[in-house]
Amino acid sequence: MKKRVRIVFILSIVVLAGLCGRLYYIQVMCHEELEKGAQGQYAIQIRSEDARGTIYDRNLVRLTDSCSSYYYLLNKKDCTVKMETLISQIGGQIAGTKGDNYVVYKAQKFDRYVNEKLVNDFGAYVFCGSSRYDENQIAAHLIGYLNDSDSTGVSGLEKMFQDRLASSPAVVSMMGNGIGEPIKGIGITEQGTGDKVNPSALVTTVDANLQKKVEEILNDNDVSGAVVVLQVKTGQVMAMASSPVFDPNHLDSYLTSENGELINKAIQGLYPPGSVFKIVVAAAALESGSITMDDTFDCKGKVTINGVDLICEEKQDGHGTLDLGQAFAKSCNCYFAQLGKKTGSENIIEMARRMGLGKTTIAGFPDEEAGSFPDESEREYSGLSNLSIGQGSLLVTPIQIAKMTNIIANKGIDHNLSVIMSQQNEEDAGQRVLTEATATEVGEMMERVMVEGTAAGSQTHVTAAGKTGSAEAGGGNNETVHGWFTGYFPAENPEYTVTVIAENGKTGSSSALPVFEEIVNYLY
Repeated sequence: MKKRVRIVFILSIVVLAGLCGRLYYIQVMCHEELEKGAQGQYAIQIRSEDARGTIYDRNLVRLTDSCSSYYYLLNKKDCTVKMETLISQIGGQIAGTKGDNYVVYKAQKFDRYVNEKLVNDFGAYVFCGSSRYDENQIAAHLIGYLNDSDSTGVSGLEKMFQDRLASSPAVVSMMGNGIGEPIKGIGITEQGTGDKVNPSALVTTVDANLQKKVEEILNDNDVSGAVVVLQVKTGQVMAMASSPVFDPNHLDSYLTSENGELINKAIQGLYPPGSVFKIVVAAAALESGSITMDDTFDCKGKVTINGVDLICEEKQDGHGTLDLGQAFAKSCNCYFAQLGKKTGSENIIEMARRMGLGKTTIAGFPDEEAGSFPDESEREYSGLSNLSIGQGSLLVTPIQIAKMTNIIANKGIDHNLSVIMSQQNEEDAGQRVLTEATATEVGEMMERVMVEGTAAGSQTHVTAAGKTGSAEAGGGNNETVHGWFTGYFPAENPEYTVTVIAENGKTGSSSALPVFEEIVNYLY
């Protein structure tokens, strides 16, 4: 008997140990697999019609999908006229479906009364998710916007990377019961690939904090125009702002506007460069050997080139005898008209092309303007003096001027500009487009501008190099003068290039330079 009891006891221990082991295996070893299986059995996946890859700044701060939207999941049998009237009160639009039974509405606006009616009277399941654009969306012109009818990209990065952004693997899902109905109170989640940044996302070169600050500076200074900030050593666009801005959530209000809110002036705005073009003329003269830094011309307040009279706007009674450095710092038109004639328009245009003018700057970026040069007959004769001071039919974009300036900051090296982070643009060694000696001499003249020239007395926390410009545009009663400033800092070891265009700004020193100063002092 004792032997039998002992055997039964041992067998019981073995069976109990087996059960415990099996229980441990199920609950611990297979926990995640079984949980996923259970959830997969009851998960209701909603096919999203407007899901897109997220656009990030360089530090993985969300530039899109960072704010809240409200979703209402309703059974189609409950979608009456009264229900649709309630949805319309909050601007709701169809955002997705679940099979043949459910429809999802998305709204930016939350109304407590409407919300309660939809829940209590129509059995709506409500959840909060991310919205594509913020109410105060930054970098709107760079990001672009979507077509309301089919959610395809119309401009900016949304258009440039339409296929990639539209391939987002994210789906919206909600826990359901055994017959596939939503369970109230469980909630809805957005499921992706599990990666921090999924393959459909974009990581831009923009710094969100800098971008926001630049937009604030433009607004605070009441400047209509554009700003481009580049990282000198890489050519990466750190900020690209255009003013006035637009709200991508309310595009209809801009379709008939004459204020140009939807135009990205940084890449689409075409302006005469005015005196900032003297950077090109000086580089062409030095590089071609047409002149040395010590060669002089006389400024008597007026000069005649090829039968065309040109007035020195900076000093109408004349600067007297100037060398190149003095003329550049004082932005003397008479000197540069004579310099242009000696250098020749072919050398000037060739240098302009080498420094990025006359062509787009960001490969593949949609709707970027290339600008234009005066035709050969114009620049050889009556238009030569205008070309020498950046006037006439010569047209550029702000981002082209930023690229030109960045070449001087890099001692003659051209880095291709980029708006998307990649290993290629981080390691780009650049291409030499003018000699280091020429770039150094032009850079030193740009430093003189800040000390003794048209930007003397500027209030920056660090040394800077730059060039002011005033550009006449239009004609007759519609003539206006735009203000330019382009430069880089710190002067001795450049980190940032900043270009500013202030429409109707009269002079660069009075309208564009203050914007440059605020950006410099924000970064230093």
